Amino acid sequence: MPLAPDPDRPGSWPEALGASLIRTLCRRAMSHGERTALRFLERGERVVDAATYAELDRAARIVAGNLRSAGMARKPVVIALPQGLDYVRCFLGCLYAGAIAIPAPALGDPRGSERVESIVDHAMPALLVADPNSRTRLQRTDTPTPPLVSPADLLAGRHEVQPADPSPDDIAFLQYTSGSTSQPKGVAITHGNIASDLAMIQTAFAQTEDSSTVSWLPLHHDMGLIGCVLAPLQLGASAVLMSPLAFLQKPARWLRALDAFGATTAGAPNFGYDMCVRAITDAQVPNLDLSRWQLAFCGSEPVRAASLKRFSDRFAQYGFIQSAFYPCYGQAEATLFVTGGRPGHEPQIKDGSVGCGHPWLSGDVVLLDPRAATPVANGDVGEIAIAGPQVSPGFWDPALGVRPDPEREVRLSGRRYLRTGDLGCWRDGDLHVVGRLRTMIIIRGANIHAEDVERTALAHPCANRLGAVAAFPRLDREREGLVLVCELARGEATVATGDTAAALASAVAEAHGFLPDEVLMVPSGTIERTLSGKLRRDATRDRFSQGDLPVLHRHVPVRPRAGSAS
Repeated sequence: MPLAPDPDRPGSWPEALGASLIRTLCRRAMSHGERTALRFLERGERVVDAATYAELDRAARIVAGNLRSAGMARKPVVIALPQGLDYVRCFLGCLYAGAIAIPAPALGDPRGSERVESIVDHAMPALLVADPNSRTRLQRTDTPTPPLVSPADLLAGRHEVQPADPSPDDIAFLQYTSGSTSQPKGVAITHGNIASDLAMIQTAFAQTEDSSTVSWLPLHHDMGLIGCVLAPLQLGASAVLMSPLAFLQKPARWLRALDAFGATTAGAPNFGYDMCVRAITDAQVPNLDLSRWQLAFCGSEPVRAASLKRFSDRFAQYGFIQSAFYPCYGQAEATLFVTGGRPGHEPQIKDGSVGCGHPWLSGDVVLLDPRAATPVANGDVGEIAIAGPQVSPGFWDPALGVRPDPEREVRLSGRRYLRTGDLGCWRDGDLHVVGRLRTMIIIRGANIHAEDVERTALAHPCANRLGAVAAFPRLDREREGLVLVCELARGEATVATGDTAAALASAVAEAHGFLPDEVLMVPSGTIERTLSGKLRRDATRDRFSQGDLPVLHRHVPVRPRAGSAS
């Protein structure tokens, strides 16, 4: 349905915005079609598929032709494929056809299938692109199962068509949010949003066609798809992909591929860098050279100063320099990128908090009073609100199309801003993200961010064998209280759980002024996460309340007598 005019959603392609991704890819195919655009590494080690710019353009045209023949123009199409180049071919084919792509996890993945079902229930797509053998795994949807087509069928034949020529306001794809604090929603991303966000990334990262990347991030997630595939393609650069499982099984595969392909740019959420420190031995990476890695972006979850330091210290001997780290902040509702710093500069760290830079080009950020549509005083914490042509026009409604969310939209000086639910503050020109509104814990009238408590626990020396910590309020008693769930790192079967739990309880009390009600030590993989790796505190709390957590050790701190210090 038509959207009201808005200065952040221009009706034409201004030069500052850049041409649509479709036009850019068509030009790349003509100007240097022989250049390799993408490679895929089986098990993160061996190239089993590759595509030049010309081959990628031709494949997208064939997919587009088959989709148009099936009447899919302007209709939602779910892509539920395993990590690989066919995922990219089918996604680009949807854009070329004028269909609305919906990136999703592979249908055959046990965790992914449940998410695909929820996406199908919400989006009501006209087509599902998946492995035909996975059809029996889509059973629990509340809506009629859409027709299923295999990638092989979409890529079959020679029926190439002229790509669509979209306007900036045309919907390109639906980006389903991670569901870390709520049920996932379909964020509508327009062709103009894509072009704007890619221009911001190119400018902020200072990338050129000579840049290259290696990524294990999932293609159904915005950082993996936008940051590690579409951004290199828009530049005319090259990208090497592997599956997330290949990285999780052996993190050394990522660093070895960075070296082998001379990558200049690569990144991950905070936990990815921690995994490299914990799991990679010198014997696994002989003669490793990371000196060409110029920009190591870190985002998608809270960026921890201790993690950056540990990684820098561990891999300095292989040529990695701390100034390569690039903390950034993004949102699905902003396509991907919101803020980032200057490449090649040391991360800005204040009181243990890592700065995530500033907006670029025509993007903007203001910090609002969570209870009002007014900016907070300089230096105060406020809710992050974002504006710019990269910000989505709204959420997908199968019956009505794109619907803005009036409760989240604010108009300031005639410009549309979108509340994010994240809290932040400005320090020396950098945005510091301090937590989410929904992860606020209230103890004795004081507001405590779950992320701050988790950061305190993970910074303790005895936490070096922990993979994650989740903090949340307990809701099963009348009195206020905090629960700390501490998960062992992958491969850590035993640890001095009792001593560790007691030490972490004391550290939290010293830093925040109150003792946790309980500290639980649990095995690796216990804390609930989204498919992109974010902590699902609400889901973990639900399991705790139901007594469903596999507890290795439960520590209940002895509380001081009334009137004494905590």
